[in-house]
Amino acid sequence: MALLTQAEFARQQGFTRGYVTKLINKGIIKLVNKKVDSAAAIKAIEKNTDPSKHRPSKAKQISQPAEILPAGGQPGAVDFVTARTMREAFRAKLAKLDFEERSGQLTDATKVKNDAFKAGRIIRDELLAIPDRLADVLAAEDDAGEVRKIIFEELELVLNRLCK
Repeated sequence: MALLTQAEFARQQGFTRGYVTKLINKGIIKLVNKKVDSAAAIKAIEKNTDPSKHRPSKAKQISQPAEILPAGGQPGAVDFVTARTMREAFRAKLAKLDFEERSGQLTDATKVKNDAFKAGRIIRDELLAIPDRLADVLAAEDDAGEVRKIIFEELELVLNRLCK
């Protein structure tokens, strides 16, 4: 059990002093009388190092790992490459939507809803106006066939106007 200062341990392992301090703050390396037990520290670093993130360095003994896993790990955390891939996929989807909108394949849903509401309102108003227009004409008619013909012609007239 060799007790070393933080600076000596960092120099011996090829780490920066800041990196060793970071490991101590994370609780990976435990201090004994304000000194580092080098054997225990090396084992703790190896235990907490993600092997897939390990990058070899020029240090003679163990190299500085790219990422130290916190106690218990971080569920849902993504690495840089995954985050970049997700961002690029999102950008591609946005570009596709933009292209489809500009080429006329896509329309704004709010505009479609508003237009449909306006069309429905016009149809409703036109149909509800028929009884007011025909009331006097139909009251004067005695023949049921003539009444049916007048109503049919008025409905056809309204529907033809709406088509235009």
